[in-house]
Amino acid sequence: MLAGCQVLRHLSTASPTQGVCGPAVKLLLIQYGLENRKIEGTGPKNKNILKSDVMQIVEAEKLKPVVHQVHAPKETHIEKKSIEKKSDIFGANNRSLRHHQDIPLTNIRSVIAKRLTASKQQIPHEYEGVDVRIDAIFSLREKLKKSGTAVSLNDFIIKAAALALRAVPTINVRWTAEGIVRLGSVDISVAVATPTGLITPIVQNADILGVLGISNKVRNLSELARESKLKPEQFQGGSFTISNLGMFGSVSNFTAIINPPQCAILTIGGSRTEVVPRNGQLETQKLMGVTLCFDGRAISETCAKQFLLHFSESLSDPELLIAEPISPELDFDFARLL
Repeated sequence: MLAGCQVLRHLSTASPTQGVCGPAVKLLLIQYGLENRKIEGTGPKNKNILKSDVMQIVEAEKLKPVVHQVHAPKETHIEKKSIEKKSDIFGANNRSLRHHQDIPLTNIRSVIAKRLTASKQQIPHEYEGVDVRIDAIFSLREKLKKSGTAVSLNDFIIKAAALALRAVPTINVRWTAEGIVRLGSVDISVAVATPTGLITPIVQNADILGVLGISNKVRNLSELARESKLKPEQFQGGSFTISNLGMFGSVSNFTAIINPPQCAILTIGGSRTEVVPRNGQLETQKLMGVTLCFDGRAISETCAKQFLLHFSESLSDPELLIAEPISPELDFDFARLL
């Protein structure tokens, strides 16, 4: 590309001492290094230089095409210094590095990068996905909203996942060098985006909390996370992680990297509406795509499917969620709203 630009520059700016000639003849003169030689043309209109005039000289002097040396644009001192620093990784002549911006790594971003890299390299990730029907949950949320109680879909998801973990304890485990550790409590880490990176505050004992209690804890933990005020025990540990991108409607399904020493992470995609035949009639249903990403060393595919089955049934029927023992924080009667 540079060579082509250089030739075009010659065609537009070269001022040979010979007579007038067309672009094709100029290109031929440059090709054989004759652009500055005075040549008598034999063509009409003030004896324009013709291609045959040039070729006659080329054949008589047995000339060969000239190799033109093309130089890259000069770099600024800052660009050159930055490119030299990265030459071992990207190559010293990588033009994509020009006019770039260096963004220093924060401590938390550096730690996240190391942990994610180690997880992907050392843990055999496996995946099981399912579409969950959530019409009943949306209907219940509307009733709660009218009663003045705001509970998000994510709060129900956390509760459903907590109950599924209690029903399938082989998912609520950690992998260690000595073996698999089955955990006694259900502590769910919830991925929260902050200005410094993704962090996962923990909703402890989520299986024995009511949905409203979960909602209050998630709200408080999220505020602390965004203000960088979380204590270590509020984000280190946990037995299971949930990452929800459902608020981005274009994300139907996705996978995530496991957060060790945990052995699984549940990803939540966006919801969609489908029309399906039922009892001879068309019926609309709202579905949500979920994927369980799990450590193949500690969790079998059968256990993963059992977990997803319990999770799906809990969200499909809200009575399964409210039938569980609830904490005093849940100060309203769900059953009255069904």
